[in-house]
Amino acid sequence: MSTSTSTRTGAPAAVTHLSEPSRGRPTPALARAFVAEWIRLSSKRIWLIALSFTVIYSAVLTVVMINTAPERAPAGISIQALGESGGGTLAVRTAAAFTSVLILAVFVGMSAGSFARGTWRASLLQQPRRLTLAVGTFGARIAIGAIIVAVLFVAGMVTAYIVAPSQGIDTGSWLDTTSLRMALDDFLEVMVFLIGWALLGTLIGILTRSVAVGLGVGILWAGPIENVLGDNLSFGSHWFPGLLLRYVVAPETATVTGATLWLRLALYAVLGVAVVAVILRRRDVSS
Repeated sequence: MSTSTSTRTGAPAAVTHLSEPSRGRPTPALARAFVAEWIRLSSKRIWLIALSFTVIYSAVLTVVMINTAPERAPAGISIQALGESGGGTLAVRTAAAFTSVLILAVFVGMSAGSFARGTWRASLLQQPRRLTLAVGTFGARIAIGAIIVAVLFVAGMVTAYIVAPSQGIDTGSWLDTTSLRMALDDFLEVMVFLIGWALLGTLIGILTRSVAVGLGVGILWAGPIENVLGDNLSFGSHWFPGLLLRYVVAPETATVTGATLWLRLALYAVLGVAVVAVILRRRDVSS
């Protein structure tokens, strides 16, 4: 009898003992927001869909780009460029430029959907500081995006190794020190591209708070406005945010380069974060 009693009474004591350190060293609010969003998005189904699509997309685009590459070109993808240091990730970096609308749509859907479904309101009950919740949530989404980008590069490089010999491309320099440094640079550039479009999608989603309206606005901007007006207007090609992001992963198309490009992107990032902060602080949660 005493053993049974101690077992039942011991369980609460163990819980109390474990919870005391957490009160002494509370988890930062930002980390709690990050972990909560990470857990919400980390179901097996989501990972299976995201990673499967990423591998297929990377493999297909890599094959297409290598098979259609010209012998020589002043910039961008060519048989000559693919056979040099950094050639293993060149096709993958360029393929990322075609994912802008997809990234925009995903982040519009997540940010607008959190308001439409009441997820944002429910999360505020656990974390009432809106900016902390927003930063932690966005950070978790970008962290998941970083894993997907890493898989994109691995799948693309494996595919490139398989396909390259059939096009007479020498892969001997793809794993030298210079290539590894260039691969890291390519990865970071794609991450900048991802974060930029993710921030724009989040901003549109918070402004519209409707998935349908947000997607309509986002696709209209990323499609005809950016790519038709932007490419044909001097102002657009120098200032439209989507085109500036494209120049990061496809520098051969750039009309703005170097420090000027990075300064303008930083300006847009600061402006976007400021607008999001103002909206979240001033706008009613249920509106």
